[in-house]
This record gives sequence, structure tokens and C-alpha cells, in this order.
Amino acid sequence: MEPVTPFIVMAYDIFISYRRDGGKELARPLKSELELRGYRVFLDFDELKDGVFDRRIMEAIDAAPIFMVILSPHALDRCANADDWVRREIEYALEHDRHFIPIDPDRSFTGFPPDIPDTLKAGLGQHQFSQVMFEQLFKVSVDKMVRERIEPLLQRAGRTAMQEQGGALFHVETDLPCRILKFGKELCTVRPGSDTVIRLRKGRHKLEAVCLDCPDDRLQWVQTVEDNEMEDLLTVELRPVRERRLAAEADVLAERGQTAYDAGDYAEAVKLWCEAAEAGNRIAQNSLGDCYYYGKGVAKDYTEAVKWYRKAAEQGYASAQNNLGWCYKHGYGVEQDYAEAVKWYRKAAEQGNAVAQNNLGWCYQNGYGVEQDYAETVKWFRKAAEQGNATAQNELGWCYYSGKGVVQDYTEAAKWFRKAAEQGNAVAQNNLGTCYHWGKGVEQDDAEAVKWYRKAAEQGYAVAQKNLGGCYYDGEGVEQDYAEAVKWYRKAAEQGYAVAQFEMGWCYKHGYGVPKDLAEAKRWYRKAADAGNQDAKKHLAELGG
Repeated sequence: MEPVTPFIVMAYDIFISYRRDGGKELARPLKSELELRGYRVFLDFDELKDGVFDRRIMEAIDAAPIFMVILSPHALDRCANADDWVRREIEYALEHDRHFIPIDPDRSFTGFPPDIPDTLKAGLGQHQFSQVMFEQLFKVSVDKMVRERIEPLLQRAGRTAMQEQGGALFHVETDLPCRILKFGKELCTVRPGSDTVIRLRKGRHKLEAVCLDCPDDRLQWVQTVEDNEMEDLLTVELRPVRERRLAAEADVLAERGQTAYDAGDYAEAVKLWCEAAEAGNRIAQNSLGDCYYYGKGVAKDYTEAVKWYRKAAEQGYASAQNNLGWCYKHGYGVEQDYAEAVKWYRKAAEQGNAVAQNNLGWCYQNGYGVEQDYAETVKWFRKAAEQGNATAQNELGWCYYSGKGVVQDYTEAAKWFRKAAEQGNAVAQNNLGTCYHWGKGVEQDDAEAVKWYRKAAEQGYAVAQKNLGGCYYDGEGVEQDYAEAVKWYRKAAEQGYAVAQFEMGWCYKHGYGVPKDLAEAKRWYRKAADAGNQDAKKHLAELGG
């Protein structure tokens, strides 16, 4: 059995019963006029949907000493039906001895329909009808009814409106259906678009709004009432509360997803991130994009990756903006578009994302999506390098080494190469080795050159493998060893590095470190020649290849 939500806790002075057809246009202004005079009025048009007659109506009738029924034309015609809700309201009020005020609007009441129950005719007929002129003299006729009927009835009921209600009148507006409580006791239920009114006495009141469809969405505040004659608007905004709650729940899901991912449970990570991402969590959206990009926990799908990167990027998440730029640069999941790549790199770079700053520097360096501009190249590489980005540190070092965008400065170049090299960047390790090999920006030191070449070579960097092979071939920084030279040349050559392929041809031609083998020499020379190496083309021609 579903729990029943409490509805009526506050007392009312007047309950207005009416027929929707032809009566609601009369009930609403009458309610407003009575409330302006200090009375608490229940009108189910504000609280309930058509056709509802349940304990909430009964409680409202019980809570109001005065039962007012608007006898608009044909208002009683359907009362012949035992299930008619106007009939049930009148019968309940009669059974519970409410004080009746039948309203004859604009003298339009022509008598009781013949087929309604005699109890209704007798019950209503024994009371004086109050004529309320809605078309003209509205306020005057309401004044007369208040003076002659309402106040005397309330006094006989042992209460007066002003004695019991003294305070301010608030019209309550809300963006979500909710209950309004005062110090934990319910005042009313409010729905969007309704005109619900509460009265608060002068003083400070602790109020709370509790969302009907999710009690976790609630808002508390203290309402101060200064003027006993005040009428004001009370706006309750629960949607931001709900959004904050959902965002907090999504944050927890995103964190749980990261925990699962770090533990190697990619499927669980995807499940959690998907739920958080659908709730709008931008970190989860970016992480879900990564899963689709790398095929972790789901099948690799660049289009789906771009979809989630974009959602996070459009929320301003810098990592996702950089990732989306990367996809545009390479045409992963979208048509390749360097200008679009630059657009997203810049958004992330301007937020301080070091990877995006490096990528934007690369675009300026190569003229992709922007005009080639070495000064801008250096600007963005420097921003990333100063944040410790090893790739950018190496690139900034190369700008100093080559004099692109800055005055050539080998010392400054070696400084930045070293920063990146010490972070394990293989390209920077090779470049620092080159500085030591040739004495550029540092004191010439072949042993130190070999040290850095080896670090890069052992990471598989082909240029460093060829350079290390050269040191063994020439005996620079290490004891000369042709076999070791060939070993490192071969590693680089097998990666397609043309210079190393030429060196392999040379070693086979002359028998350095390997048995002399002209056919093998021609094979390696041809590989290098096909890659455009001019020395290899010349030697291949000499061998008749």
C-alpha cells in the first residue's frame, strides 16, 4: 500500500465548492477577494485535478467552518448522480454540520433541479443565499456578505480571521511540486502554475519546501514577516537543489568509475561513467570518451569517443577540449579539420592545459589550421614547458637550438633538453646527447653523449639507436665495436630509418661487424634509396643495383 502524503494541516476559514463548467471563473476572484480581507480559503482548483474526491477534500472541509457553494447555472444538474463530486462535497459538509453560505451569482440561480436528492434541496434551502454581483458591485456585495454572514458565522465558530491569522499573505510559486512546512508542520502543497496562498504571522518562521516526487530535494530558509498587512510573492526554486543533488551523485559515480578503471575493471568503469556522463558529469563524459578512443571496456569507436569528448568540451572541460582538438587534427571520428583542431586546442590552452598549449604550439610551428608563426610557436611551447610538459620542453629547446622564433642559444637549448630528458622524454635525451657530442651549449663530452643516446635508444627511438651505433662505429665515448654498432644500426633500420639503413648497407659492403655481403648491402641501400636517401642511391648505383 502506497504511503499517503499529508495534505491539510493548517486550518481554513472557508471551503469553496463549485462546478468547473461555469463556476471556476467565479470561484477564483471570490477566493482572491476573501484572502485579501484576511481569510484562509480552500479552493480545490488550486490543489487537485478534476474528478478527485478523496480524504484531502474531506480534511479541507473539516478544517473550514464555512462551506460556500457557488450556484452557477446548471451547477446542481449532475447532482442526481451519486458519484458526482459536487454532490459528495455538499453531502459531506451537511453530515459534518458546516456553516453553509450558498452563493447566488448575479441573481442567476433559478431553483433546484427536480431530480436531485431531497436532502440536498433541504440542506441548501434552509440557508439564506448570498447574492454576489460578479459583473458589477463585486467588492460591495462581498463586503455585505462578510459583514452579514462570514464574520457572524466565524464568531459563532469561536474564531475570527484577524485574531487567528494576523500576519502577512504570501502567494507561493514553485518550479517543482512540493510541500511547504513551517517548523516541520505542513502548511500546504504547491504545484507549478497554481496560486497557493499561505499566511504567516509577524516574526521569523523556519520554512521548508520538500519536493513531492523526490523528498531528497528540499530547501530550508527563514522567512521574516515585518508588516501584518503585507501581501507578497514567495518563490520556491527547487530545480537548482535537484541539479546540485544530481551533480553530487554523478561526482560519486565518476569517482567510483575511476577507482574501477585504476583497478583494471574497465567494464565496470564504463558502466559507472556512462551513468554519470548521462547525468551531465563532464569528467565522466571525457573519461567515457577515452574508453571508446582506446577500446577500454568497450569496442574502440572514434565516433562515440568524439560524441562524449564534445559533450564535456562544450561544458568547458579543458582535457576534453584538447582531446576533441586531437580528433579533428587526425580525423578520428570526424572529418580532418585543422582549423577546428586549433579552435579546440586554443580553448583548452587558454585555460592553462599544458598538453593543449603544446599542441597549439605545434600547429603554429607547422602552419596547420593557422598561419605559420614561430613567435606564437615559442609562446605556447613556453607556457606548456614552464608547467613541466616534457614534450613542450624538448620543442622549446629545439626552437633555441635552431633559432626559430627566438635568438639561437645553445645553452638555453641544452637547458630545456635536459629538463625533458630527465623526465624520460626519448627525443630530448637524444637531443641532449647531440649537444654533448658536438659541444653545443655544454662542454663536449662523448661519454655523456653515449649515456643520453643509450637512454633514448633503449626506449626504441630510432634516431638515438643510429647515433649510438655511430658512437660504437667510431669509438667515441665507448670502445670501438663494429658488431655493437651493427646491432644498434639494425634496430633503427628495421623501424624504417633511412640513415640507419644506409649504414647497414655500408657495413655489409665493407664487412664491418658482419660478414661482407654485397647482396645484403644492396638490399639495405635499396631500402634507404627508396626512402629518398641520396648517398644510398649513389652507392647502390656503384654496386650495379
